[in-house]
Amino acid sequence: MVKLIRWLRGFVVFELKGKFPERFINICARFGISLFDPIPHGRTITGSMLLCDYKNIRAVARKCGVVLRVKERHGLPFLFAKYRSRSGLLAGAAAFVVIIIVMQSFIWTVEINGLDSVSAVEFAETLKESGVSVGAFKGSLDLQAIQRKVMQEVEDIGWMSINILGTKAQVEVKEKDGKPEILNDNTPCNIKAYTDGIIVSMNIKNGKAVVPVGSAVKKGQLLVSGIVENALQNVNFISSDAQVVAATTKQNTFEAKLRGTYKSVADTALRHRVDFLWLSVPVSFSPVSGEYSSRNITNRLFLNNTSLPCGYTSQYCTMFENKAYTLDEGSRDDVIAAEEALFRLFVLKDCESAEITSSSSSIDGDDYKVDVSYTCTEEIGYKENIIVN
Repeated sequence: MVKLIRWLRGFVVFELKGKFPERFINICARFGISLFDPIPHGRTITGSMLLCDYKNIRAVARKCGVVLRVKERHGLPFLFAKYRSRSGLLAGAAAFVVIIIVMQSFIWTVEINGLDSVSAVEFAETLKESGVSVGAFKGSLDLQAIQRKVMQEVEDIGWMSINILGTKAQVEVKEKDGKPEILNDNTPCNIKAYTDGIIVSMNIKNGKAVVPVGSAVKKGQLLVSGIVENALQNVNFISSDAQVVAATTKQNTFEAKLRGTYKSVADTALRHRVDFLWLSVPVSFSPVSGEYSSRNITNRLFLNNTSLPCGYTSQYCTMFENKAYTLDEGSRDDVIAAEEALFRLFVLKDCESAEITSSSSSIDGDDYKVDVSYTCTEEIGYKENIIVN
């Protein structure tokens, strides 16, 4: 700190020659003149002194019979004197200082901590719509109101805090704890059919069977009752538990377009923008035409692990054109096979078995349709609580 103050005030390194240099040093000490780093060299002494003191010490030197000679000059006053004729440089330095001071009033970066299941991109967009974003003026932010607004819009947030630390907005978030699913196996309930079918097997652990194996049932029909009588003919309400497997029928129509258009990549382009606070200035103008999609990658500049409010964005553009196609018989069958495989994967995934019982195809204009019926073996029972008044 002492060295910094000396540099700001300016100091000189001088050489002292004469008969009584020690007398000169004593007089300086008596009048409180700061002389530092004195080094004797025979009858010569070198030392340093603040510029303001050096200007007033020459008369004392003459009385002491010594001669002073400046060897080096250091500090801000000499730097200003050196560049005094270069007014543009000084003006630029002053403007830079002013810009830095003004920029301290804006947010340079937004840091979000604590997100897990909530999308960070969507949460950052909500913050931006509420006023917290890079380039926002700190003095205009009502942090309490912004916190309430964001928590109302993002329902999964249980608590949040926005802290302005210098030029950084630090957002601390805690998500709501999910409500645990409470399973109560003692709740009285019946077991009903969720779809039509023919009963194949019944494995009853608790409850009373209402329909026999081999009977046809309708959707919503009672299969196992939770209302039973004991030996004393008292009615008890119990929680039914059974595995009811039935043969069911499922139908679906698969379609393939015989003729149509598809989007093909025609060309790509790369654009660049320079970002500063809320401004984004294009620096390249690669032509983009027609229908296209874009992907932006933003790179921020960092100084000592601190994000600066400037950087550049690369925009990768992909342009498309429509091309016509016509499916031959082999391609048409491949499309239908792929759709049928997806149907088995997502719709028939819970079936123990699924066999095609009938299939018919038809052509309606440019649409090729295949109607398929399946016979499935699956569990059809679901629980429905018994309401006791």
